[in-house]
Amino acid sequence: MIDDHSEPVRPIRALLRGLEALRALNGQDGMTVTEVAERARVPRTTAYRILETLCQGGFVIRDEMDDRYRPTLAVTNLAEGAQNEAWIREGAWPLIAALGKQILWPVGIWTLTGSDLILRAATDRTSPLALNRLTSGAHLDLFESGAGQVVQAFETSHKRNLLEEIGLHRQGHTSLKGQLEDIRTRGFAFDAKPIGGEINLAVPVLRPSAGDGPEVLAAVTVRFIRSALSDDRAIGELLPKLLHLASDIRQAYLEFAPPSAHAPRFSAGGRSPEYV
Repeated sequence: MIDDHSEPVRPIRALLRGLEALRALNGQDGMTVTEVAERARVPRTTAYRILETLCQGGFVIRDEMDDRYRPTLAVTNLAEGAQNEAWIREGAWPLIAALGKQILWPVGIWTLTGSDLILRAATDRTSPLALNRLTSGAHLDLFESGAGQVVQAFETSHKRNLLEEIGLHRQGHTSLKGQLEDIRTRGFAFDAKPIGGEINLAVPVLRPSAGDGPEVLAAVTVRFIRSALSDDRAIGELLPKLLHLASDIRQAYLEFAPPSAHAPRFSAGGRSPEYV
């Protein structure tokens, strides 16, 4: 059987060697094939094949100026992805579950990956009021959803401009500058139109930073049905709880994240880097 773990599994040596090469490269200002071979304890020809494979996968780049190999941001994103999973699972999820139990409407947390807005955790499974049972990995439209517009509204101006360019290239989307200004002023957003009969009320989760503005960690949402709850009632009854949740999640992130996550992040040019 495939899942029978009674027999010892032979490791994939090529994969282990590739990981060892990445470990050697990490934190170094570039390494030659020979240096990687020595560090990973493999023949030079093997090191070369590993590095070129990692280049094709987008994890390593070869600098033609000095013929040295350097890790790309894809490696950093892998580490950040693991960290994000941890703070969402251990920091945000207990708070989300508690609010979901209190208000009964489904509560969720969404993060931006590239130009996609992805559901990371939600209380749909236990919510008696969820019309559509969403699961982790569900997507929302970045430009018409309340969560997507909240993320854009509170992002750094540079990243906001990049996202707007993406929207302008997508058929049917126009500039959201006026809407995003309004959202920044009031601090929340609704979906532009119902999705499966439900509306998202969304607020941002922010982390303090310097430079071009705060970094958006996520958007938290409550989905409700307008025939059961008007927008005014949602603002009066659900918004304060959602804002409190966002504040608690932000604090949980700061307590859970490593010390480096508390400090502003800068690129070599002095601008806050864009986490896309």
